[in-house]
Amino acid sequence: MCSAQTPLEMPAIWNNDSTRAFACKFWEGQTRLLDNMQQFASGWFERRHVGTRAALEAAQKACEARNPADTFACYQEWAAGAASRILDDQLAYQQLVHAAVSSMASAQPELADVNMPAPLRAPRAA
Repeated sequence: MCSAQTPLEMPAIWNNDSTRAFACKFWEGQTRLLDNMQQFASGWFERRHVGTRAALEAAQKACEARNPADTFACYQEWAAGAASRILDDQLAYQQLVHAAVSSMASAQPELADVNMPAPLRAPRAA
């Protein structure tokens, strides 16, 4: 909740360097977060395309297999690739969460300098 009580106090709250710096850091962090989310989504879709192509190839090989052992080998090869893609998904998600938390942490305001003068405030009516 904003502590401003009168319109005269508003410039003291909003028109200062710390608020400006915080706003800039916040929106720069949002930009980085969106870039990271786009990278995550692009990687996810690429892994899905790779998985679909691998499943198609495995199905074709399994249909051409001469015995059950060859069919199982096709499945085993596809399953190993699927497990690898799942691990890649988990790693990419961890990186996305790390980037999001870093963006939020970088938007935190710095500690105020004790020598910095307080913003001017209009006296309140009694």
